[in-house]
Amino acid sequence: MYKLLSINDSIATRTMELENINTKKIDTCFDDSSLVSIDNNFDFMEIGKKYDCKIKLFGEPTATKSKKSVDCTVIDDNVMVGNVLLVKISVDNNIYYVSQEKVVPYLSARRFEFEFTRKDLIQVDNVVHEDLQ
Repeated sequence: MYKLLSINDSIATRTMELENINTKKIDTCFDDSSLVSIDNNFDFMEIGKKYDCKIKLFGEPTATKSKKSVDCTVIDDNVMVGNVLLVKISVDNNIYYVSQEKVVPYLSARRFEFEFTRKDLIQVDNVVHEDLQ
């Protein structure tokens, strides 16, 4: 569960600050759901309210640890969100999702380093981002 701390609206993609209720980690996530769907978007979210959110990391796995990488532990390597196959991972006890096709070589080891460039909101409560449909 996450608490929505702030919304920064822009012409295209808005950014949201979400606080993980359990770990207190604050994530800044992109939300472009209203750009791709009029009805199936996250515009219902309100500052101060709590939501069950799924956050996807965009980036690339890396063979070695770097200043920009995070250590990922695989929780579930076969998760469907909408019609897209993802891997559920833990980074410092925070749950994220990554594209399964990007990390297939690392699934048997159950751990990998990942350099992410952004975090996107892909599901809020029962609403799945249209790009995953």
